[in-house]
Amino acid sequence: MNNNRIRYYKNFKFCFFSRNGGVSKKNFRSLNCAFNSEDTKENVEKNRELARKKFSKSKRIVLMNQVHSNKVILVDEEERKILNVDGMVSKRKDLCLGILTADCAPIIILGQNYYGIVHAGWRGLVNDILLNAVNLFKDQGESEKDLHLFVGPHLKKNSFEVKGDFISLIQKKKINPELFTEKREGKIYFDFSKLIKQKIQDLNIRNFCISKIDTFKNNERFFSYRFYSKKGIINCGRQISLVCSN
Repeated sequence: MNNNRIRYYKNFKFCFFSRNGGVSKKNFRSLNCAFNSEDTKENVEKNRELARKKFSKSKRIVLMNQVHSNKVILVDEEERKILNVDGMVSKRKDLCLGILTADCAPIIILGQNYYGIVHAGWRGLVNDILLNAVNLFKDQGESEKDLHLFVGPHLKKNSFEVKGDFISLIQKKKINPELFTEKREGKIYFDFSKLIKQKIQDLNIRNFCISKIDTFKNNERFFSYRFYSKKGIINCGRQISLVCSN
């Protein structure tokens, strides 16, 4: 999945944008699309418009206030403000659904008539955000056998160090840490991609593709919150991912 490459599948298209191609400077270089940063409002607005024009000039981008939840909503004909959710599903032809990430996994879901997008951090994943998204597709008459999932660049195992309290948290969600963690030189590493794959397969979905790109190790191409936090920098940018009907 090349950065900023628009991919087409059936009646839909999607793109996992990189951090490059925008106007922002320094830690936000350059296609930062997040307002909740120390970047200027003008830069973010310009970057979002650049992404929209590259992806689909005639459609409006809909974003959510992501809160690491497991909530997924249907974006239908009724216009409303979208707050505090981490996934959207729609069949509207006038919109692009979007999310912002910097280590979490952007997940595109394509059905026969509906399309969706999910912001999957580890919290949302262990709290079954994918299950909720797929159930919403099924509520619209879609079948899991017709769903195709595409997972964009995210934090990989060798960059995802965790502590003992993390192990306790996932155990409470009935996840066996031995299957998804590795101990090396006194440190524990979490295989985020492996858990994503397991969650997808648990839903009887067989058509999926998971990016091999590690946002941390590829921080020149993608924003990585963990990369910047290790340097003592709290604020960093977010890349955008978009999906719409074609």
